[in-house]
Amino acid sequence: MKDEIAVLYPNETVSTAVLKYCRERSLPLPEHIDRHADLTEKELGDKSEMMVSRLQAQYLLWTARSLGAKKVLEVGCFTGFSALALAEALKDVDGAKIITMDIDPDTGEIARKAFKEAGVDHFVSLVLGPAEKTLADLVPEGPFDLVFLDANKDGYVTYFNTILELGLLRKDGVLIADNVLKKGLVVNATEVNPSVVDTYALGKVPHVQEFNDLLAKDKRVETFLLPVFDGLALVRVL
Repeated sequence: MKDEIAVLYPNETVSTAVLKYCRERSLPLPEHIDRHADLTEKELGDKSEMMVSRLQAQYLLWTARSLGAKKVLEVGCFTGFSALALAEALKDVDGAKIITMDIDPDTGEIARKAFKEAGVDHFVSLVLGPAEKTLADLVPEGPFDLVFLDANKDGYVTYFNTILELGLLRKDGVLIADNVLKKGLVVNATEVNPSVVDTYALGKVPHVQEFNDLLAKDKRVETFLLPVFDGLALVRVL
């Protein structure tokens, strides 16, 4: 049996090169989606860190297409970058539907404009408002085949339970939750981890730990945690 690799890559230089290598050899993003990422970074500056990476967008596109998803729910839209990637996967699917949710009307307006310019606004819609209240309104739209959860971490447990209790994710449907390792702080929040100085990330750790522990014990689902990006939880409904 091969040993599990303790260190994925030895330093930042190698990691950067590996990510570039993967991006260049993975299912590419269309130019309009790349341009939207550039626009978000230019207009929102540091806040653009809330956007998934380009490689992660490629992963979402590939995953949605591979699952044969027809209905997708996204909790956490931001400027619509990830939703555009999901839309690319579903654009040729009859009856495709993507509902993306957010609480910020300003970034929501950017997203709506992007959906219209990309010509996907006929099947991609944005719901504004707190997800703990608006999820219940989506029952007539479900069940969904795929859910992407990338929102406020203190809401993850509530969103997950609500989605399952309302039947918003079908049997064998997949939920992908982002940022479940929080820069490794979920397992080591001491001075050994350089990210311990990130007080914002540190404040999210208890919520993420609670969510991960719930997934591990919940008999309604089976879960696989991947140490990629900032940690992905892949969750299948049983």
